[in-house]
Amino acid sequence: MGRIIQICSRIYRPLARAMKLSALLTATVVLTTVARPMLSGCTSAAPESDSAGMAAAPKPSPLGHYLSARVASDQMDSSRAADFYDIALAASPNNQVLLHRTMVLMLAEGRMQQALDLAKRRVAEKGDAAMARLVLAVNAIQSGDFASARRHLKKSSRKSYMALLQPMLLAWVDAGDNQYDSAIETIGELRSRAAFTPFRSYHTALISDFAGHEAAAAVAFKETLKSEARRVTRVTLNYGGFLSRSGHQDEALALFDGFLERLPSNPVIGRARDKLHRGETLWPPMTSVADGVAEAFLSAGFAIAGARGGETARIYAHLALFLRPDLISARMLLAEVLESVERFEEAIAVYKQVPKTSPFHWNARIRTAANMNSLDRIEETVGLLRGMAKERPKDTSALITAARILRSQERFEEAVAAYGEVLDRLGTVQERHWSLLYERGIALERSKRWKAAEADFLQALDFRPEEASVLNYLGYSWIDQGINLDRARKMIERAVSKRPNDGYVVDSLGWAFFRLGEYDKAVQYLERAVELRPQDPIINDHLGDAYWRAGRKLEARFQWSHAIDLGAEEKLIPAIQAKQRDGLGPPEPVRKNAGGKSGSGG
Repeated sequence: MGRIIQICSRIYRPLARAMKLSALLTATVVLTTVARPMLSGCTSAAPESDSAGMAAAPKPSPLGHYLSARVASDQMDSSRAADFYDIALAASPNNQVLLHRTMVLMLAEGRMQQALDLAKRRVAEKGDAAMARLVLAVNAIQSGDFASARRHLKKSSRKSYMALLQPMLLAWVDAGDNQYDSAIETIGELRSRAAFTPFRSYHTALISDFAGHEAAAAVAFKETLKSEARRVTRVTLNYGGFLSRSGHQDEALALFDGFLERLPSNPVIGRARDKLHRGETLWPPMTSVADGVAEAFLSAGFAIAGARGGETARIYAHLALFLRPDLISARMLLAEVLESVERFEEAIAVYKQVPKTSPFHWNARIRTAANMNSLDRIEETVGLLRGMAKERPKDTSALITAARILRSQERFEEAVAAYGEVLDRLGTVQERHWSLLYERGIALERSKRWKAAEADFLQALDFRPEEASVLNYLGYSWIDQGINLDRARKMIERAVSKRPNDGYVVDSLGWAFFRLGEYDKAVQYLERAVELRPQDPIINDHLGDAYWRAGRKLEARFQWSHAIDLGAEEKLIPAIQAKQRDGLGPPEPVRKNAGGKSGSGG
């Protein structure tokens, strides 16, 4: 069976890359059928039929379940994949490939008991199996058996993810045995990689605080804040708590206030600051080794969640929750990763587990609404958000989310009204609100209220003169109207310098040159835009126009045809077809105000 799986895996990989799901499923059936004679030792022969010449359907083979698992994995359906792998493993229980993969998927789905059972079987055959040893170590930590945890961790292969996790977990185990010096020495091994520095300093601080070494904790926290970790909510929260318990109340408040200047709506830091103002105590973040190890998994999980590490991040979140079921940050991580692989219903279910008493509860409801929107439950989504906005008349987060959803649904007038209410609630519009002005400007422009849209874009640009998105949108809008052409071109050139690989921005510059009559330059930039965004029908249509003006009429007609094939908007197709038939008419003259002030208030 193992050899068969290796062979089929090599066949499967190019198929998976080249085929859609329906075709891949068909191929899976074919592969299973072809391979069945090779699996005589693993499958039962189909029973003879009593019916006249009709053969009974063959029983699913282990290979069939394996291939079904691969398909499910590629479709980000790890729950079904885990089930299929489990069935395949039952038929081939000694196959280490199946054993490892089944265990990994059980972990990713939070099926801890099944993962534990598989981990024991895995280490019996492969003593240094990293993930299996990690699972067993976590189980030992949860039971308070630090000796077994240390043994499992030290026997683990220290490849890939274990290069980070092993020193952190061993350090916490040492701390649990009151071996503080050994703990600090162990976690100091992370100095070997610059990327690990925030993890080393942060967990040195936590371990020192846990062990009662106040001076060392203070130094390590300060070191952590020198890195990008200063932006991490939990780092700020735990350092602020440490300062307040150490008698440095004013420093703790200053830390929280500085954080909230950057992120004024952060609920965790906001609640912590309010507690300090009321004279309440912020309890130590880690009261046990299990808490510390859960924090290690959480730190690593957030670090990799957005870098193709979704499955591993889910494993870390589940391991953290196994050790500390009340760690709501781990539930938020889990839900976010589920969102990223479009498992929206499951993400909603996780968000609903966040208790009302948690500072994350409001954000969990916001994210629930966003996931409902992804499931096209639009009216339910907008209703939820509007209800939330009434609950908190001064809060803008629900309204902002509603406005963005309405804009994405092309309900532009409603979006404009929602953005207006947001800005009214804010009162004085400040630099950090530039994106709201930009977004309302888009909704206004799409509502054919150009003067108001232009005013929002210009105000956003006053706040952020080098913001590529604003430079591009306003510049493109002017170009499309044939006004302020030189100024618009310069704006888009600045946008391109900041986003040289953004196909939409490069398209804008190409279109600017087209409207200015510089057709060779237009072709140059529009060809580049098509390279960057080959499936965009508008960019391909633009390139067709530029080709025509540059005298490349055969290529122009091809691009126009290609734009239609790529799914151009229905309302645009008649105009594109007319260009295919008749070509372009004479060029429009450049507006007189092409280099001057806008005739519409610019």
